[in-house]
Amino acid sequence: MAHPGTDFTPLYVHINRYLRALILDGELQLGEAIPSEADLVARFGTTRGTVRKAVDLLENDGLVRRVHGKGTFVQLRPLQHNIWNLSGFTDSLRGRAEKAVATVVSTRRVPLDGRDFFELVRLRGVEADGVRRYLSLDTSWLPIDLFPGIEDADLENRSLYALLRTAYGTHPRRTSVTIATEVPTPEVRALLDEPADQAALLKAEGSAFDQDGREIERIQVLYSSRVQFNLTTPIVDPEDGAS
Repeated sequence: MAHPGTDFTPLYVHINRYLRALILDGELQLGEAIPSEADLVARFGTTRGTVRKAVDLLENDGLVRRVHGKGTFVQLRPLQHNIWNLSGFTDSLRGRAEKAVATVVSTRRVPLDGRDFFELVRLRGVEADGVRRYLSLDTSWLPIDLFPGIEDADLENRSLYALLRTAYGTHPRRTSVTIATEVPTPEVRALLDEPADQAALLKAEGSAFDQDGREIERIQVLYSSRVQFNLTTPIVDPEDGAS
């Protein structure tokens, strides 16, 4: 895994992202051992202390457990979901009757963590039979040093992730987000056509990563109250011996 030349993220964070991707993408299953400290030291050309710091983050997040004298094992049973948008909304609608639509609300350049980012705010939704329904208000922050010229792209009529793939050779592979609720401002209510008595909206906030584990996008999505979420996860029978 190459270290991004323009990415100053600490190495332990890159190692953590690499291991996290192996777990969340299903390459490492429940109960399997993650790569050993020695393997990770050799792979990333670093120290055991840096590797341990990366694994500490996984343990703090409940993704792995350490067993003294044996190793570190995956303890996450991945949650399967079909929340649209985070994997690329336009891509997710292929083969369906609805057409993905977007309206750019605002764009600007902003400094974040010592780097310049392109901030893109869009209303996104679907169109069917000539009727548009906006289902989310999306804010994306994209590092300009990774995507020079992106400020000039037409992102109302083109998929952002398709642009990253074709114009920059960057392939979004996964997202890591936190789900919470947020009280909408009057401006957000008006944009999403929310009733005045809608107390809160669901918000997803986090980052998207590419094929090399680089953070390529910071994300905040406020979902309309008209969006339905379906989450499924296995239920383990106690007789199977799993905790």
